[in-house]
Amino acid sequence: MRNIRYNLLFVFGLLLTFGLTTATAVAQNGGRPKNTGTLTVKTSPVAYPVKVNNQLLGMSGVNTPAEFYLPPGTHQLVVEGPNGRNFSKEIEIRKDVKNCVCLKIVEEVTTKACPYNIRVDGPERVMEGDLITFASTNLVTAGAIPVNYNWTVSPNNLNITNGLGTSSITVDTKGLGGQTITADLDVNDGVYDAACRQRISVPTVVEKLPPPPGPRRFDEFESSSFDDDKARLDAFAIELQNNPDAQGYIVLYQGTDKESMRSRKVDVLSKRTLDYLVQARGVDPRRIQIVTWGDRTKTTYDLWVVPPGAQPPVPKE
Repeated sequence: MRNIRYNLLFVFGLLLTFGLTTATAVAQNGGRPKNTGTLTVKTSPVAYPVKVNNQLLGMSGVNTPAEFYLPPGTHQLVVEGPNGRNFSKEIEIRKDVKNCVCLKIVEEVTTKACPYNIRVDGPERVMEGDLITFASTNLVTAGAIPVNYNWTVSPNNLNITNGLGTSSITVDTKGLGGQTITADLDVNDGVYDAACRQRISVPTVVEKLPPPPGPRRFDEFESSSFDDDKARLDAFAIELQNNPDAQGYIVLYQGTDKESMRSRKVDVLSKRTLDYLVQARGVDPRRIQIVTWGDRTKTTYDLWVVPPGAQPPVPKE
């Protein structure tokens, strides 16, 4: 950040013009008029407007002073410098006397540290569906002037859940697996923008979620006596308790042998199985689904654990 200030260094001098006869002769040949004094103004490095008594007389001289002839008396001199910095002085003009005014314009450059230096942090990688927070930090002690935070994000279909206009934002990555999110921050304070304005970009890779797991076969066995079946069903109940979000899916196949047809009919086993798991093992009945599917030589249980979001198994003949 740079501040520029102009100073006018002043040198004032008087030079007596000796010899009235010489002055008169000069005036007769187009020089200084009679009964006047001379004001010379020289400026460096460039010329500036010269006013006397609010009247513009011309431009100052640079290498050679500009001369202005004024009647004797007190006059107000103004030399209009750069950026509104004027030199003003009362000068006394005397007959046959030269007044010399020399001004040097000095440019002073002051360098100051910016009142803010922003760093933006965000994760390098996240999983699809995660919320991302992009946070900015001012590495300079906060000053009196508030900082403006202007955030933009890409791709354009991003959902910024909160934080617009503040030092941090939160972005929802739902449906953006396999893409790169870029947060752009434009920082300014409306005062030192030309020297201090910052534009910062931070990318974050959104990884795709793995496909949800499918149904998992837990056990498959031929039914014997129901007391024997209970031992296998007990293990199944424990598995469901260890996976509270999963569903229990039981497929029953009707046996075609005489014993199965007589004492192990699937409609009877289906009711007994559900009653046992719910009443004896405390499984929520909403987590159990029992279906029958086709025939086998002997009545058979096919036990499955179905994770959330997974499709139930397709029974096989």
